[in-house]
Amino acid sequence: MSDIDQIDLQLENGEYFLNEQKKSKKQWQERQEKQAEKTAENKRKREEAFKPPEEPKMQDGGKNEKDDIAAIATSLKNKAKEFGKSKSADKIDAEMFIATAGNHYVPERPEAA
Repeated sequence: MSDIDQIDLQLENGEYFLNEQKKSKKQWQERQEKQAEKTAENKRKREEAFKPPEEPKMQDGGKNEKDDIAAIATSLKNKAKEFGKSKSADKIDAEMFIATAGNHYVPERPEAA
């Protein structure tokens, strides 16, 4: 921009007739406003990062937590009973757990001198 264009802009804004102290004060105020806007924007961004996640909504309307805990406990007890019954009903093959002589590895020991 040339000096003539700047003077034209200053005449339009009324800045041309202000003294140096008022000009510097106006520039300082503009910088402060920009800084305040930037600060507010950065603060908003930081606050967005710390928003807690939304909690899932209850489908049944609002059951009591104690009822939920009791229901979970009873279902776990029932599953444990069923598991115990099924495990005892299964036939366990003991030969799966016994090592055979052909597969057993015995490391060699060095002789003592």
